[in-house]
Formats: sequence, structure tokens, C-alpha cells
Amino acid sequence: MISLTPKTILKAYLMLILLAAMLISPPPYSIVALILLILQVYLIYRPLRAELSLALAFSVIILTPLTLEPSAGKLFSTFLMIPALPLLDQSLRENALNQFFGYSKGGRKFTTIMRALATTLLLVCMLSLLLLNEMLMLTSILLTGYLAIVLAYIFYKIPKMPLEESKTWSRVVVGDTVRMPITLKGKANVPFHVLLEPSHSWIRLKPSKLMLAAEEKEEINLVVAPPLAGPSKPQLQALAIDPWGLTQISQVLEPVELHIIPRARYAEWLARKYLEQTAPGTIPAAAIPPLRALRAAKRGVEYYGSRLYQPGDRLRDLDWKHTFKLQELIVKEFVGAHGQPAIIAANLTAKDPEEADGLAYNLVTSALTLAREAAPTALAAYNHEEALAMTPPTNPREALRRTLRLTRSITLIKPLEKTLQPLDVQRLRRSISQLEQAKTEPAQKLAGILKMEYEAIQEAAGGHPASQTLRKTAESTPPPALITVVSSWSHDAEALAITLEKLKGKGYNAIPVGARTHTQELR
Repeated sequence: MISLTPKTILKAYLMLILLAAMLISPPPYSIVALILLILQVYLIYRPLRAELSLALAFSVIILTPLTLEPSAGKLFSTFLMIPALPLLDQSLRENALNQFFGYSKGGRKFTTIMRALATTLLLVCMLSLLLLNEMLMLTSILLTGYLAIVLAYIFYKIPKMPLEESKTWSRVVVGDTVRMPITLKGKANVPFHVLLEPSHSWIRLKPSKLMLAAEEKEEINLVVAPPLAGPSKPQLQALAIDPWGLTQISQVLEPVELHIIPRARYAEWLARKYLEQTAPGTIPAAAIPPLRALRAAKRGVEYYGSRLYQPGDRLRDLDWKHTFKLQELIVKEFVGAHGQPAIIAANLTAKDPEEADGLAYNLVTSALTLAREAAPTALAAYNHEEALAMTPPTNPREALRRTLRLTRSITLIKPLEKTLQPLDVQRLRRSISQLEQAKTEPAQKLAGILKMEYEAIQEAAGGHPASQTLRKTAESTPPPALITVVSSWSHDAEALAITLEKLKGKGYNAIPVGARTHTQELR
């Protein structure tokens, strides 16, 4: 059932005019009126998309007076179209956001719809002059007058700076995510559409599209995860669009001031605080790591595997997934237990300050974690040219002090080459073995090429500072020991892959910290 609304009343009025034109106007005017009437009836049950509906409403207002002109006259036919203008008005409102919007430096500009309407009216006016058709001229004047009145209303009600944002500030560590509510207030006297877009990829907004009522406020959730080089006052690009979608106003908002703390500085603060609390002469409560840290130390720092439950195992270590699957109590086992020696292998080379900050953070927090576990810690630090530190397992507090000094030795170099895929030693050897088993000549040739590649990689890895530093440090740190790898996996990727595989065969366990491996990046 069709509800009785102002829109349906106006459509009924337009259909009555078209029906009258069909009955009293001679051909071909009556035929045009019949076609337009059939379209209006059809659209009651099958509405068009917003942009097509707008184009049809504009066309009907131009063509209907032409069908009435032979029987009703020019002025009266134009006058009959005035009550139908609200249909065009509603079509404009429905299609206001259904167009392309481009952010600009500022100021008020006409939208795509407005330019299209102005171009169409100009063409109709020129056509009326060429054909000496007064009816088309009167219709174009009517539509131009309507648009002029709407634009004057928009310019009067919506100021040049229609948005006012609330101001706030936040302290955030690089890479952390912070959520902040932002309040937007509309300074216009009419409701208008607002489109928001962050100027940086590390900013998210919700919602990014809203209808802001006159003199009312709306809350927006701002989520930021700033990088080291992020600005202290990130900008939001805002577009204020009038209800008809004829004009847009660009405005830059700066609702938040960020105090960005480098991760390296934050890690250094944590390390120095720990050293102060555990210094000789402090009260026993401060010298003892927190209960949570001691529990973590007893259970290890890295998941190793699963095994059957034994009396004395903690219930919180139960592996519920495998327990339900195998119908037996299974617990998770961890490596890196309390007191077990560890090696921190650190590549002190970064491609930019952002990466250097991450390396320093991972290096210090790794040493801090081992210090809280009371694990004797050896250091194997190097850069792209030489070894920087090779120490035997020592007091973890002293190792932590050394890592704080080592962070000042991080070198910035631009990568000389880019690799799409890192070396997978096991996969390379498996490929060689499979090709050697094949008897075909191409397989044997390919196996020979892969052997040459493997030997060249081994030779290059043997002379790399990463291999030399890690091997010499491992000589003074017998297995089982945990090797914590702090690296961006750049120039040392192949050397680490070869060396770590050999050390794993001797009983060492290796854990990459912070930086993703190349394989993970490709996934």
C-alpha cells in the first residue's frame, strides 16, 4: 500500500499534469507526455538509483512545460511547474553524498552536481536561443532562479568555517595505540553533511561520515598509533557539504596534540628504574622481582612444545586444545627457564631512525627480561662492518648496563640491495637432495647450481660479522642456552640463517625478538 506523504502528493500532482497534457495536447506533445507519465507510474514500484532519479526529475521539469505549451500557453505552463520543484529539491537531498568529493586547501567550492546542473541549464538556454523557443527559455529561468535561491540560502546559513573541534592532548609511546574521543560542533544554522579523512595512515576515525545538526555536537572516536616521525599535531581533513550537495567547504582540524615518546627512551627509563630498584643497599622488597615476573621466569620465556601432565604442573599451563583433542591432560612446556644462560645477538644497523628506535627498544627490553629472570647473559653485538661486543655470560644487571651503552652505537645506513625472499637453509638443502635423487639431466644441472649457491652463501656467511661474533660468544656460553636475536634481518639475514642452524644442532634455541622475519613479512 502506498503511504500518503508530501512526496507522493507531489508525484500525483505531476502525473495529473502529464495526464492532462496527454489528453489535451496534439501529437507529438501528447506522446512525450504519455512516455513521461508511464515512467512516473513505473518508478512508484521500481525506484531508480539516487543519481538517475535526480536526472529524471530535472528532465521532467524541463520537458513537461513543452507538452503543455500548445494548449495552456507559455506562462501558465511554466507556472504549473513551480509546485513540482520540491521533487527536484528532494532528489538533490537524496543524492547529496552520491558524488566524488576532493579535499582542497580550504574555502567554499561547487560540487560535481552543481557544476553538472549549471552546465545543463547553460546548454538549455543556448538551445532555446538557437531554436527561438521561449518555453525552454522560461523553464531555464525558473530552474536558475530556484538554484540561485538555494545557493543564497546556503551561503547565508553555512559559514566559511562551519566546524569547531574540541582540543585534547595525549602522551603515547611510538607504536602504541591510543583511543581518544573528539567532539565536533556545527556552527551552521542548518544540518549539513560532514566527511572526515585523516591525513596519515596511522590515524583511524569512527564514524568518518555523519550528519551534523544545527548548533549540535557529535562525538568521534579517534584512534592513533603514531610512528617516530609522526607530527605532534596530526591533522584531519574535513568536508562540510550542504544538504543539497551543491557546495563543499574544506577545513583542516587539529583536535589533538601528541607527545610522542620514542620506544628506546621508554625502554631506557624502564631499565634504569629496574637498576635503581635492584641496586645493592635497597630494601629487599624493591630488590625482589614482582611475583608475576618470578612465575614467568620459572615457566620460561618461549613456548617450546606440549607434553603429558605430571604431578606438580600448574593448571594454568594446561594446553586445553590438545587436552580435549587427545582426551588426556596436556601441558605447555617453555624454554628459557630461570637461571639458564642466554645470548643476546644484536645487529646494530638500521636503515632509518624509525628502525633504529625499534632495535634499541628490543635490545634493552630483551636484556631487561633476562635480568628479571636472573639469567646469566652474554652479548654478541655487531654492525655491517665489525663486531662491537663479545662478552661471556655475566651478571644480567651488568649486561643490562652494557646494552644501554650499546644503543648509542646503532648505525644508520641505507640498504644497498633489496631481497624479496630470505634464505631458507633447510628448504635449500631439501631441494638439493630431491634433485640429486632425480636421474634426469636438467635436474642434475639444477642441483649443481643450487650446490654452488649454497656453498657461496656458506662462504659469505663465514666471514660476516654476525657469524664471527655469534660463534665466538657461543664458545663461552655452552648449551643449552637461549639465543635472543635482535635484528632487522637486513644485511645479516643469510649469515644468521646459516649460523643459527648450526647452533641449533648443538643444542641452542633461537628466538627472533620484535622484528618479523622476511618469511613472515612475505606472508
